[in-house]
Amino acid sequence: MSSHSGSHNYDREGRKTDLSQVKSLLVLAGSLPYPPTNGYRIRVWHLLQTLKAMGCELHLLAFAEAAELATHEEALLSVCKTVEAVPGGVRSLSASLDHLRRLTNLASLVPYGVARFRSSFMAERACARLQDGNVDAVLCEEPFLTINLPASLPVSLIMDSHNVEHVLIARYAALESNIAKKVYASLEARKLRRFETLCWKRSDLILACSDYDSRTIASLSPRSKVRVVPNVVDVSSYPLLPDGNELKLIYTGGMDWYPNRDAVAFFATTILPRLRGMVPGVKLVVAGREPSADFRRRFADTPDIEFVGNVPDIRSEISRASVCIVPLRIGSGTRLKILEAAAMAKPMVSTSIGAEGLEFVPGQEIILADDPEEFAISVASLLKDSTLRHSMGQAARLRVAERYSIPTLRNSIYSALNMPITAHEGTAMQGKDPVRECL
Repeated sequence: MSSHSGSHNYDREGRKTDLSQVKSLLVLAGSLPYPPTNGYRIRVWHLLQTLKAMGCELHLLAFAEAAELATHEEALLSVCKTVEAVPGGVRSLSASLDHLRRLTNLASLVPYGVARFRSSFMAERACARLQDGNVDAVLCEEPFLTINLPASLPVSLIMDSHNVEHVLIARYAALESNIAKKVYASLEARKLRRFETLCWKRSDLILACSDYDSRTIASLSPRSKVRVVPNVVDVSSYPLLPDGNELKLIYTGGMDWYPNRDAVAFFATTILPRLRGMVPGVKLVVAGREPSADFRRRFADTPDIEFVGNVPDIRSEISRASVCIVPLRIGSGTRLKILEAAAMAKPMVSTSIGAEGLEFVPGQEIILADDPEEFAISVASLLKDSTLRHSMGQAARLRVAERYSIPTLRNSIYSALNMPITAHEGTAMQGKDPVRECL
């Protein structure tokens, strides 16, 4: 691989502008990426593993408690050179009922969703890392975290946009029936749009999950360098198991995240009643962290819905179902739940928003249905036809292997960082000598 040198690799402030020369990254994250038990962690963990394999030195600064870090420190240090935990982790936005802070934040231009991430400790540690001169760039795992960075950075900024946050909140506002909540969410969405746009404009490189997100970002920050680095799964770690219970459906996702709760409620109240008449005995299993007691009680009189909460291995729950459903009405980015189900060759029925940004062929690799009646009919057709389930599941797994696997992630990162892969370089990554220039 050729190297680059000379003054043209630096801007007027002395920052490196040729990202192929960056060898050490300060990574800011909203949580520890290990264990990779949710979509956010899975994306960050795969990204860090890939950068490590490319020869990059990683210094992780993440919100976490000391006990959590101690439990997973060995695994984290297998990828990162240093790991620091920032106390006072950020709760899920949709799980928090901090009404006072939301109210007092109304007058601020800083969105409430961003203000939650402000941490004097993280800001102090980030500045110390930047001042010691041992990092060449900052990798920020979502725009919110930039609130803890100085206004002027001595190194390049790489922004990993897991979602387009203002789009997600705007979709929530569009569905909200409570006028006060609707107005509040609409205002928050406008603030987020402004904040995200400013973050994208100051970034030297933006990593987007999909072409859809990339186009959205480019429309608001047309001079930014945006590259698609898709969410992926390690297909080899998802076994192909015999078909599960023919009447069992599964929805996976943390119940501390409002879009997931809305999806379950939407299915339970508008789709499931129709489906029962088509397929008597059908049952939905909801697998995801922290379903609240109130949310469980809401469906206590619905015996065909079972909440299993946190599970040691989500693959075991997916394997027991015949069809995976994704009735999401609110979302952004791309859904790991779809990739995981497809990796296990499970047929899927999703709304358009649920499958947004993923290049699955409707009718062949996934069924898309936004109307409740059409959704129910689609699920019923799969439950009644094992041949259709098998063919669609196999086609979905092939799509994941081709477009959403670890090699795809590696190739997309190389492309994003202006490092085209050659056969020699690809082979070198597997050997003892890492690629000399990582970014």
